[in-house]
Order: sequence, then structure tokens, then C-alpha cells
Amino acid sequence: MMRTASLRVVARSDAGVAVLAAAGPDRARTPATNGSWAESLRQFTRAAVWVLPVYGLLYGASTLGDLHAGGPSSYLAHGQPVRLIGWVAALCLGLIALVAVAAIHAGARGRRSAALGLVVGLVGAALMLSFVVLPGRTRVGVIPSGAFTLAGASLYSVGWLLVGWAVVRSRLFSLVDGVMLIVAAPMLGVAGLLIGPLQTVGAMLAVAAGIGLAWTAGRLIPTVGGPELAGPPVRQGSDGAAAGRPAAYAPVATHDGDAGA
Repeated sequence: MMRTASLRVVARSDAGVAVLAAAGPDRARTPATNGSWAESLRQFTRAAVWVLPVYGLLYGASTLGDLHAGGPSSYLAHGQPVRLIGWVAALCLGLIALVAVAAIHAGARGRRSAALGLVVGLVGAALMLSFVVLPGRTRVGVIPSGAFTLAGASLYSVGWLLVGWAVVRSRLFSLVDGVMLIVAAPMLGVAGLLIGPLQTVGAMLAVAAGIGLAWTAGRLIPTVGGPELAGPPVRQGSDGAAAGRPAAYAPVATHDGDAGA
């Protein structure tokens, strides 16, 4: 009698990854599969959503007490380089938060709005960062730099508005969190540049919405079973799978057995 090597059954789409894993030096580890990669990305996205309230806090601290229009361009004029650095750092965190909130809707209803909001928001942030520190009347060709800044801020606001609408439409999170993002969107962008104090108000709304989204994202997963993934969120069971619904992924099936020689 002799024991043969265990037989591992994998999906066709995972076969290449399984072969590479088997050829590695450590065969005792479980090979990576589409399901394990999806779970890793889901966990990373859940953690990244916590960047949203951090973004709101830093943005609010950088703009607190700002009574001037024009945003960061006025910081240089009034000798406030620390405020400018905080504003730029906050905007970078805002882009990470935008990616995280959009990514968590990749498999949910409203994913098209989230994806469109992500693209529009990234374009707007890039345009705004390129011209926001220049005085508004500085000519870039025949167009004043202030026009580019307002255009970028408007696109950035539209991006957050679309992502907020995705939160409302997906029904994965509280309706209030999505509404707060929609209300905060213009304050974080174009309205905040025109009226300085609105930036702080929008930042506080982003903090409140971000805490709600991050807390819910850590406890709930999207429903599985339809192309639009309709339905309310489902609580995780003790094994990490959605109670009463099929799991978003399944582990690789294995069959071990003894064969007679």
C-alpha cells in the first residue's frame, strides 16, 4: 500500500496561478486564487475607507478660520505656507478616499456612477492642483488661471457628488451618509473656493459621512446573486460569509485520498 500525492482541483481560470504556486519553494502554503485576491482587495478597500474621515479632519483643520475667497492662492498672499501644505495633503488624502469609496461599489448597484465620479474627480483634482496656487488673474495663454482652478474645483465637486449618489443608490450604506456626501461635494470644491468658510462645513460633513461609511464597510458586504446586486447589505457570519446568501467567493476544493498499489 502506498499513499499518492493529494489531488487539488482548481477552476480553469485559477489553473495558471495554481501551477506557479506549486512550482514555488514553499508548497505548504495555499496557492493564490481569484477568490483570495478578491478578498484581499476587499479588505484593503474597507480599511482605505477610513481615509475619508481623516481627509475631512485635515481639510477642516487647514481651512478653519479662512474667511477669504480663492482658497490656497490666498494662503500664499497672507503668508500661511503651513495652511497651504495642509490643504494640499488633505486633497491627496481626498483622492485616496475617493478611490476607496468608488472601489467598494465596484460590485454593487450604482457602480457606474461611482466609476464616473472617480474619473471626473481625479481629473478635477489634477486640474485644480496645477493652477490653484496662482493668482486668479495670472494669464495662462489667453485664459486666466482662476478659470482653470474653478473648472477643476467644479469637476472635483461633481466627482464627489456622483460618488455620494452611488452611496445612496447602492443601499449598502445609510442613506444619510450618501446625502451628507452629496451636500458636502460643492463645499469641498467650487463653493469652498468662492466662499472660504464653506470648506470647513463641507469637511465636517465629510468626517461624519466617512465615519458612517467606514464603520458599515467593516461589518457588511455587498449582496451576491444578481447583475445589479440589488438588495440591502448582509451581515457577515462567524465564518466571514454572508448569512443566508452565497459567498462572494469560494475556496479551492481539494480531494485527498489513499489509492491501493
